[in-house]
Amino acid sequence: MLLATVVLAAPGLAAPAHAQTAPSPNVASKSLAGANLKGANLARADLVGADLRGADLAGAVLDGARLTGANLTGANLAGASLKGADLREAYLREATARSADFSGADLGRADLTRADLSGAKLVSASLALAALGNAKLDGADFAKAFLPGARLTKARAEAARFPGATLSAADLSQAFLQRANFEGADLGSKGQGHPGPSPASLKGADLTGANLNGANLVNVDLREAIVEGARFAGARLGFADLTWSRGRKADFAGADLGWVRGYGADLREAVFHRAKLPLAQLTGANLADADFAGALLDRTDLSQANLAGARTDKATIRDINTRAAKDVPDAMKGAKKP
Repeated sequence: MLLATVVLAAPGLAAPAHAQTAPSPNVASKSLAGANLKGANLARADLVGADLRGADLAGAVLDGARLTGANLTGANLAGASLKGADLREAYLREATARSADFSGADLGRADLTRADLSGAKLVSASLALAALGNAKLDGADFAKAFLPGARLTKARAEAARFPGATLSAADLSQAFLQRANFEGADLGSKGQGHPGPSPASLKGADLTGANLNGANLVNVDLREAIVEGARFAGARLGFADLTWSRGRKADFAGADLGWVRGYGADLREAVFHRAKLPLAQLTGANLADADFAGALLDRTDLSQANLAGARTDKATIRDINTRAAKDVPDAMKGAKKP
């Protein structure tokens, strides 16, 4: 009975006329653990709670399928199509889903720990509170995806795309995010004192060369993060914590860095063109050869900072603190706090 239920929609086999029109085959009551379903057509199938551990679903069509609570641990979903599928609370631990299409799918609270989603498409998918710790996400596309509270601790997402995605309260601590694209993404809170979602954590994350232009990073935890060569043009970083971060040659052009904390941060050769740094706390930061052209430095704390070679062309500087700072530029010397 199980074989007939699945094979009737398999490629290359003629299904009976009545089977071809069946809207939602129900195979959830059977165990499909280890089953060969490669290339099978299971669109809109009812697989709620199904046991699909270790099943081969490579290239299968599961568009609109109901997989709530299904167990896909170790399953092969490489190249499969799961557009609009319901995978809430599904188990996909250590599953292989390289180049799979989850566009518009609901993966809320799904467990994708150590899953391989390299090159997968998750455009406009919902992954609220999903577990993606240690997952492989290289080149995956999360454009406009909804990931509040998702856990991506130690995930590898090199060159992954998150433009326009919502990542409030997400945990990306120690994630490998080199060359990832977060342009216009929302990772922050509404601002200090405002109700709303908590900010994301990027503590210890590697964002080398990442694109965060225009992103909301208000209150985001970037402590000890690597942001070398990362782009934050026009981003909102108010109250963000960059303590002990490494951001050599990072680009903060036009960014809002009001009240940001950057104690001991390495920001050598960083670009702050037209950036706003009111009340920013950069005590002990290494700002050698940083470019503050056209920037606003109002009551900014640069005490004990290294300012050797820093450029301040057309910058607005007032009431800054450069106590015990090294190699303070002349333009900053006359703008100290009284």
